[in-house]
Amino acid sequence: MKLLHFSDTHLGFSEYTKIDPASGLNQREKDFYDAWDQVVESILQTRPDIVVHAGDLFHTPRPSNRAIRVALESIQKISDAGIPFVIISGNHETPRIRATGSIFESIALFENVYAAYSSKYERFRIKGIDFHCLPHCSLTEEMEAALHAIKIDPAAEKNVLMTHGAWSGKTFYGMGEFNEQRLPDIEGVLGTTFDYIALGHYHRRVDIKDHVCYSGSTERTSFNEYNSQCGFLTIDLQNMHKQYHEIETRPMIKLPPLDCQNLTAVQIYDKLNQLADAGTENAIVQLSLTDINEHTFIKLDSRAVDDIFAKTFHLEKQFYRAEQSAATDTKSSRIESLPVEFERYMATVTDKDLDQKRLAKLGMDYLSQFE
Repeated sequence: MKLLHFSDTHLGFSEYTKIDPASGLNQREKDFYDAWDQVVESILQTRPDIVVHAGDLFHTPRPSNRAIRVALESIQKISDAGIPFVIISGNHETPRIRATGSIFESIALFENVYAAYSSKYERFRIKGIDFHCLPHCSLTEEMEAALHAIKIDPAAEKNVLMTHGAWSGKTFYGMGEFNEQRLPDIEGVLGTTFDYIALGHYHRRVDIKDHVCYSGSTERTSFNEYNSQCGFLTIDLQNMHKQYHEIETRPMIKLPPLDCQNLTAVQIYDKLNQLADAGTENAIVQLSLTDINEHTFIKLDSRAVDDIFAKTFHLEKQFYRAEQSAATDTKSSRIESLPVEFERYMATVTDKDLDQKRLAKLGMDYLSQFE
């Protein structure tokens, strides 16, 4: 019995301003659709006995029409191929207000699709195997009730648990999200052992135990995942042979910090040219320049740095002055009008010999006349 396990596809995720010229879509949004399509294509080619998706199919509880179309078209293909598809909802797609309903209500209408999304335990028997589903629960009380509602039927040939959250046994596998569901060592709590536990939420491929696995995400949503693989798992439930299948995704590179102590701006540019030539084309790149002295910092041109990395897909820059303890993040820096900037500056002045109120008023009057 061959099982295909994947998770955290986050359809509809969108970031940066790059547009795919062929489709007109945000390029990062398209990257997530491309990753999803690779998994679906593999499903249709290899035809596993059962497919499980362990949550966060979509990036939001109210996905766009495009994200819904991409998901439903593919699920229809899997359904038409006669391959059972079991899916649970994750924290990203579970509505905070239950009265608004869930997109999973539509997904559950497909033949051969089994969806658990109502913040409660559900069990599906497919080809003799019981799938015990614990979707994301918004309340701790709901999670506890769902956990203790699990019942093992001796008539089942195998028992597979599916759940979405941060496993918190000896190690905590969280994403740092405010609404993530914290999972205990479920087998320890219930005093039972499942044949396989398919986990979702944590974006890295991890075996907590040989039969307790995160498949990881199919695309990266932040630099916290820059060195992680993207793909899916196949599992033979008879002999527990597992195989990880990596898919092709956009490179995400976190360059080693460049120590700029005693370097001139020209010397920094020379070193950056060497870094840019080392496989950063079409990649999402994070660059950190550290210990920049004040004189060099003034001369450093952010646009020149952008030009050096012109072939990258996106460059996230962080410049650290020698005396700073925090980064000057050029991605989010923003200059307001002169009066606003002057008011901000005056808030930082601590010289007791100055009449700050009078100076601030004079400055604002002059700047207002100038504007």
